[in-house]
Formats: sequence, C-alpha cells, structure tokens
Amino acid sequence: MGAEPPAPGPSAPQAALAELVSAEDALSGPALARAYGELLVADPRVMLRDGGPRHLTASAIVVDRPGDHVALVWHRKGRFWVQPGGHLEEGETSFEQAARREVAEEIGIDGLQRIGDGPAMLHRHALDTAFGACSEHWDVQYLLRAPAPAAELPLTVSEESPEVRWVPWPLRGTGPEREAAALPEGTVPDLAGTLEELALYLARRAG
Repeated sequence: MGAEPPAPGPSAPQAALAELVSAEDALSGPALARAYGELLVADPRVMLRDGGPRHLTASAIVVDRPGDHVALVWHRKGRFWVQPGGHLEEGETSFEQAARREVAEEIGIDGLQRIGDGPAMLHRHALDTAFGACSEHWDVQYLLRAPAPAAELPLTVSEESPEVRWVPWPLRGTGPEREAAALPEGTVPDLAGTLEELALYLARRAG
C-alpha cells in the first residue's frame, strides 16, 4: 500500500487575505500585495511569532486628529524609534485588528479612524541578531487617525515601549507635503520616506 497523503495544513484566514487584496491599492503597489498574499497562502503560520524566520506583522502610523503629529515608540529590543506594531497573536485573523491592538497596548489610544480602504503601505525589512530567530518582517501598515489633537491626547508607555512621544509633522508651506525633520535621532531610517509618501495619501483620502 502507498503512503498516506500528508494532512492538509491550516488554511489562510479569509480576513487577512481580504486585507491583502485591498492592499493592492496601497502606496506599495499591487505586485507587493500579491507577493504577501502568496506568502500567506503558502504557509499561514507566517502570521505567528514562531512560524519561522520570516513573519507577516502589523503596524500603524498614528497621526493626531489634525494630522500634524505622528506617534512613535522606543523599541526596547531594537533600540530605535518606530511606529507601534508587532506580531499577530494566536487567534488573530486580521492585520488591522492586530495593528489596533498594538496601538492600544503600546501608546494607550483607541477609537482610531482608518484612513483609506485598507493598508496604506506594505514594507519588507530585514532584522538584526537582536531579534533572534526572526530574520525578516513583512509588515502590513495602516494609517490611523486619533480622535483628538496631540496636545489633548497624552500617550502611555508600556513594558515593550518605555518611551513614547508625539513628533511634529507639519505641512511644508501650504502642503500637502509634510516635514519630517522633527523625527528623533535613532528613528528607523525608512520612516522618513514612508511619511513623505503618506503625507500625500493622507491629503487625498482624509475626510
């Protein structure tokens, strides 16, 4: 008798797949969205922290109500300033759900408005040895707007993010471009470029 066929692995969560389809309209373009979807379908475990060296993660660029400030956290393990975000937890099937949970945990804000119909940006980046066996993140990034101006909305710290701050993100002249010069020393290098693109995205899509 022949060997039994291998048992089928877990299927990709439909919510996550739908979000990656909507990410074809993100600033990163449809080709990258399709690559993310193919990775997820091939092995849904990439949504989990222990799913191998390459993970799908979720994060959020959080702006205050006027859009004049961006929330950043100091990443204890990575030793850099970055937007709130991280790995999905067991049972989570939505990148947006995970991004909103990370925001609530890391800076203490909820009631956020999503700007756009889905993820605003997909971003792949390698990790250094401080992250152990995790060597690459394929991040699903949302643009979320807080319900009040930064001055009325203090941020809270967490065990993972011992420092948090609102960073000014003012219009450049009459806009819609915005100035990222206030990003603190130690900010992840690619965030300035992401913010440059998101300024136009925010101007087009914010109501």
